[in-house]
Amino acid sequence: MAFPPAHLLVGVGFAELVGAITPLSGWKPRLAAASLAVLPDLDIIVGLVGERAGSAYHGTFTHSIFATLVIGALAWLLAGPAWGMLAASGYGSHLLVDLLDDRGRTNVLLGWPFSQEYPYAIARIFPTVPFEQGHGLLPAALSLLEPDVFQQLAIQTMIGAAMLAFLLLVSRLVRGATRLHRTSAP
Repeated sequence: MAFPPAHLLVGVGFAELVGAITPLSGWKPRLAAASLAVLPDLDIIVGLVGERAGSAYHGTFTHSIFATLVIGALAWLLAGPAWGMLAASGYGSHLLVDLLDDRGRTNVLLGWPFSQEYPYAIARIFPTVPFEQGHGLLPAALSLLEPDVFQQLAIQTMIGAAMLAFLLLVSRLVRGATRLHRTSAP
């Protein structure tokens, strides 16, 4: 499971990519995509509010293609097609990152509500962060400061930064190709 820093970085990368093909640019789309990239993990709070374990709902309905389409459609209806594309790609980037987990079987319920099957990772890129789970929020947070846990979190963040750099490069190439196409058009 990737932690928020990796999700935020990849979400910003997708905002840049969407900005290369739509009129969206600036800090607002980046902030929106980054926020939407961590939104699926709010299912942990649903479990806590419902007085169940925080992970009781983690990786369920919020980690699905259906949820991604709903978020994109809502943004489309409220703010237009470019924002719909941005919202779906920012939110969907979370699913992509989770599908790159090194544990094998992921916490992504892609086919919900039609399927209850958790797929295997498409590539094992993001290392598992061995933080304290199941003993409350404070022990879990404090365990992130332990050297081996912190190291894995730092590696996840660096991988997220590398993915951001790649998406920035792709968005620059797309912008360049778009400019070239506009100048060569009759």
